[in-house]
Amino acid sequence: MDAQMEETLKNILANNFEARFAENKDAAKQIVFGSISKDAIVGVGDSATVRQVGIIEELEKKGIRVLNPFSKELTTDHAKTMVRDNISRQIFSSDVLISGTNAVTRDGKLVNIDAVGNRVASMIFGPRKVFIIVGKNKIVKDVDQALYRIKNIIAPFHARTKGVRNFLRTDWKM
Repeated sequence: MDAQMEETLKNILANNFEARFAENKDAAKQIVFGSISKDAIVGVGDSATVRQVGIIEELEKKGIRVLNPFSKELTTDHAKTMVRDNISRQIFSSDVLISGTNAVTRDGKLVNIDAVGNRVASMIFGPRKVFIIVGKNKIVKDVDQALYRIKNIIAPFHARTKGVRNFLRTDWKM
């Protein structure tokens, strides 16, 4: 673990979060799987990091009920908007939430901007157990850098992957 990650982890712990370092995605999956019972209901917050790690598919293979309003089937069919909305609401009463975060500051703050608010709301209130999967690329110096990252890296990436046109705004101030 490099010095920046060590500092960030120390500060996350100081901010009363439970946090663990995982050397790679397999180690991250083992931490998550070791903490979820077979009968748990697991909600998913939209996260490219969670998808890249492959946690959702493995939970489903293990027979664990996963509430994922961001599955490709639901996000590409506009007729399923109400289904997606209902699943998002069910996540508040799930046992576990697995999500990502837009950025983590070195002093241990999670920084998020959420299109609808369900992911961030579920992080704060809802499931009793919350896993935020964070890649090294999410660590930034401070909140200003986090907001820059969200505006210039995260939001455009999500707009491209979700096929949103005319996304870029020039009136955002920082």
